[in-house]
Amino acid sequence: MDNGLKIDLKAAETVVCEKCNNTTFSEVFSFKKVSKLLTGSSQDALVPFPMYKCESCGHINEEFQMPE
Repeated sequence: MDNGLKIDLKAAETVVCEKCNNTTFSEVFSFKKVSKLLTGSSQDALVPFPMYKCESCGHINEEFQMPE
């Protein structure tokens, strides 16, 4: 679907690791357990939260971390 928006990625900021300045990341997941009492279900629910870790050193930038 073309919404007419033109983005020049050459002008966009490249995200780098806060620790080692690497520019490649891997997707990892953290999970929150939600009580069955809150969901109305017969079991607790696991809710995944995707985050991105540095391919080089494993650090997760603050902007990628799960909000607490």
